[in-house]
Amino acid sequence: MAAEEQKKKMMLEVVTPYQVFYEGQIEKIVLPALDGSLGILPGHSPLVVAITPGIARFEADGESRSFSLSEGFAEIAHHVVVIVSNAAEWPEQIDEARANAALERANAKLNNPANTDEQRIYARHAIRRAKTRLKLAQEQGKKKNPRFME
Repeated sequence: MAAEEQKKKMMLEVVTPYQVFYEGQIEKIVLPALDGSLGILPGHSPLVVAITPGIARFEADGESRSFSLSEGFAEIAHHVVVIVSNAAEWPEQIDEARANAALERANAKLNNPANTDEQRIYARHAIRRAKTRLKLAQEQGKKKNPRFME
């Protein structure tokens, strides 16, 4: 039975330049990719995919977890998913005031006519990262406080 259970799981490793963010066995994961969300189950065909700023969601031992991802890539094998990202955060690690300030700065840079195209591209990515962080923090807040449930 243990071998059968192992077939239903895969290893997830999430690495940033600063730390191994997560390492453990999971049942499934949904990643934010260039072409939209990408769902992965054990036994998935090998693949390398570009990750865009967004929320990744996975299930481990019957519990769902979510975290924010910045730009990066994921290497998927039959029973292993390795994500290399510039940043990853759990909802409880997100400082909403700081994320709001980052969003305001990025919007100002995007709308500044003196900025170059490269600076505007960077600003668009910063906006997406900030919005992702805020969305995840707000989702976490709703789970903590049932009064906000829809």
